[in-house]
Amino acid sequence: MNFEHLLKKTVVLCFLAAQTVAQTQPYNPAQSIVLNNEGEAVALADANLYLGGSSIAPCRYGERVYFTSIQPSKNGKVSRIYSAVGKETAQPLPINPKDEQINIAHLAFNAVGNRIYYTLGREPKPGNPAQSELWFCNKTFDGKWGNAEKLPNHINIAGSSVKDPSLGFDFTTRKEILFFASNRPGGKGGYDIWYSVIEPDGQFGEPVNFSFNTPVDDVSPHFFSQRQTLFFSSNVISGVGGFDIYQAKRAENGTWKKPENLRQINSIFDETYFSYHPQSQTNYFSSNRPNANCKGNIYNCTDFSIFTAKVGANLVVNIFNDRSGSVLYGCNIELEDSNTGQLQSLVLNSEKNVLEMPIFPDKKYRLIVSRKGFYPVSLELQSTASNFFQTVEQNIMLKPMR
Repeated sequence: MNFEHLLKKTVVLCFLAAQTVAQTQPYNPAQSIVLNNEGEAVALADANLYLGGSSIAPCRYGERVYFTSIQPSKNGKVSRIYSAVGKETAQPLPINPKDEQINIAHLAFNAVGNRIYYTLGREPKPGNPAQSELWFCNKTFDGKWGNAEKLPNHINIAGSSVKDPSLGFDFTTRKEILFFASNRPGGKGGYDIWYSVIEPDGQFGEPVNFSFNTPVDDVSPHFFSQRQTLFFSSNVISGVGGFDIYQAKRAENGTWKKPENLRQINSIFDETYFSYHPQSQTNYFSSNRPNANCKGNIYNCTDFSIFTAKVGANLVVNIFNDRSGSVLYGCNIELEDSNTGQLQSLVLNSEKNVLEMPIFPDKKYRLIVSRKGFYPVSLELQSTASNFFQTVEQNIMLKPMR
């Protein structure tokens, strides 16, 4: 297994309805817009984030996007970290090693931006497994990055790989946390997500394994501190296909809720290295889904590209009998774009009275709910600056005809 393989691996849609008819289109590699598994538009990132080979691990800090590019080298392939602002040409970071046999990847910033973490790994020789380690640099007084330092041995343990660093802040303990992926002993199997509490004196606590790790690979963690939500990718077989992105929310008592599949983004291909930029409400992720960067057979992409997406808020629709107050099943739900009149989604004969579905920012919707023997209800919905960390609840009361 080489190092590249370690790096890889309102209403629009109703998740709980018995039957959904959604508008979908085939993938079109000639366009900069591709489709996710549910037929929603996902944008291929600017061309400057693709340098040939795979582009993975996007991380935006301020206006600048940092990413890892895997490119040909004299000895095969090598990974390097680049950054770009807007549509300017991507530039390599000064921390990139000069030795082409050493790979660097997965840049992550701490909250105040004066320290960066990343993965270092030497290209393995035949018969020897690839291993990687976590390193960091502190910013110096003149704004440059200082000397590289390796994390302590209880993080980088011998004989195992550690990669995919991410930093977050725990609101309960009021301490910074380092998240990472590792195949170290003591996990559930394959790569697992681990975390280490960073003490005020800079010491790293003993790594802790998450309870929701699976027997397969769980990688590329990203912690969004404002919502105390951890995103990661897993290739567990219950997903949409390949590696899927999941989100796990932390409860107020400190426990972690069951991870949820982020179906608005996932496809039958691999989705990894999710990150969220709150100022622009933009999500970044890597995928080998069909896109304009694929050569030849678009359904057999060997390289990963970086994508962006606006992910909708969670609309919860509760349907009741207006006369008795009892719950109603077997309802039909239609969603129209109020501006164009275009049907966005159609749910027929729903099995549940509570439906969860995404709505997207700054759009006007017409929601129509009907059932045999009841008067239909039509509502206008306005989604102002919504994002997928929000929950918008709407109760629908259907009045019996008799």
